[in-house]
Amino acid sequence: MKKCNLFIVGILCLMLFSCKESDKPIMTIDEVNASWQTAPISGVKSAEIKDMVKAFQKQWPTKSIAMLLKDLQLPEDQQQYISVYDPENNYMSFAEGSDDREAESMWANVRQRSNGHQLFGITFSQSSSAVKSFLAFYDYDPSKGTLTPETSLANLFTPSFANVELGYTLPQEGDELVVNEYFLNWWTAMRHVYSWDGMKPCNPVAEFAEIDGVMETFTEDYMTYEMGDFSKYALIDIDEDGEPELWLSTDDEEYQAVLSIVEGGVTLAAGKDYKRHLIFYKGVVGDAGGCGTGCFYARYTKLKNSAPEFEFSDMQSFVFERDDMVHGYSKGEEELTNEEGEAILKSFGEPYDPVVEWHPFRVAE
Repeated sequence: MKKCNLFIVGILCLMLFSCKESDKPIMTIDEVNASWQTAPISGVKSAEIKDMVKAFQKQWPTKSIAMLLKDLQLPEDQQQYISVYDPENNYMSFAEGSDDREAESMWANVRQRSNGHQLFGITFSQSSSAVKSFLAFYDYDPSKGTLTPETSLANLFTPSFANVELGYTLPQEGDELVVNEYFLNWWTAMRHVYSWDGMKPCNPVAEFAEIDGVMETFTEDYMTYEMGDFSKYALIDIDEDGEPELWLSTDDEEYQAVLSIVEGGVTLAAGKDYKRHLIFYKGVVGDAGGCGTGCFYARYTKLKNSAPEFEFSDMQSFVFERDDMVHGYSKGEEELTNEEGEAILKSFGEPYDPVVEWHPFRVAE
């Protein structure tokens, strides 16, 4: 009888313990994203990543952390998911390893701050959620055992366009945070790499990998022997389709390139060197400049849904005997009459000077 009572008491204790650990229902990442800045997390045992993740889970319980902690209790060869626990680098991550839109992923790390505190970062991703992904930072005060939301870092990165999706990569080694900005029509991402100033991620530099072929074309078509590296970029929606074109420039702005990017394909739409300048119309970008004595050349790329629709050029030669300029119009490989060429040029409307914001850029290795 006593053994039976002891058994029942043990079961009740286990049930009470289980209830205590799960007294909050699992939250969606949209719910966590809306809540994490509203309250600190107390009772954190140490600056060790596992203690911080457990404390976060107790305050804001998520499916991915619950699955991660359960998975880590199993031998490595029996784990069902892509679970990483790296205490040496104060890093943890989890992925279900599925293409299911409901699948949830999580990454977390801890970085030492120059004031003796630690910065705890945690990010979640789920395709079916409204937010898609988000990144949260907390300051850990070891004297109090408290994680305080770093609200100043809540909007660390601002998307450039409305249809952009963001992905965050917290480093397992090193200090560089990466924000991937996915443009849906590009089928690829701009990487924004943040360095570490001892307290926080800072000074983002954008990288774009799919540029080697474009650089070869630019070198062939433009005067580049005195050119430095492209060091800054701007995004511009030339044809107003909601998808950006990529505008690159050297630091002195003497050399520039405007790129059309559609479904992984990158096309050089127009460029600038010491002889040619850029021209912008609604839906059109071109370059123009001298091509010798009495010679002026202009080339235009008409964009539609961000892709080149056609190329149009105007070769002008000064005829000294007639004291007049003669135009040679062409559309692609087709030569046009003056009337046809003038009609296309007129259809472009009035040129304008775009106002853009330049950001640091480097070619991804």
